[in-house]
Amino acid sequence: MFWGAFSLHHRTPLFHVQGNLTGLRYRDEILRPLAEPTLQQMGLQAVQQDDNARPHRARVVNDFLQQSGVNRMEWPACSPDLNPIENLWDELDRKVRSNHPPPRVVQHLYQMLQAEWQALPQRIFTTLVNSMRTRCVECQNSQGGYTHY
Repeated sequence: MFWGAFSLHHRTPLFHVQGNLTGLRYRDEILRPLAEPTLQQMGLQAVQQDDNARPHRARVVNDFLQQSGVNRMEWPACSPDLNPIENLWDELDRKVRSNHPPPRVVQHLYQMLQAEWQALPQRIFTTLVNSMRTRCVECQNSQGGYTHY
């Protein structure tokens, strides 16, 4: 789903719209300022989850995570995407499209996304978190194949 040059349905975060995500950018713009402090605050039980996208598996990222002492969840190639954030992106996309005219600049899109994110009811988050057991069971029953999620 696209609005001009802006993809709300694509998995990359909004601030990557202006360029390609590389391992260096992933480390410097996401992991170092956002993920690392949160994971370290959570302690030894914290685990970093990402998919097998090339920037996520770059040597510079692997080295950074290892040096930072961040545990990383192993993620098999071609695995089903069980991450409930995809459902949140879809909900956010629908809300922005139904409540706002198409944005003309990235800043407007950012403001729309922020406003709609803040307005999402807590029940959506709770429902998605509570669905994880069912998602995993369905994935296991399908032997890693298609699930309705």
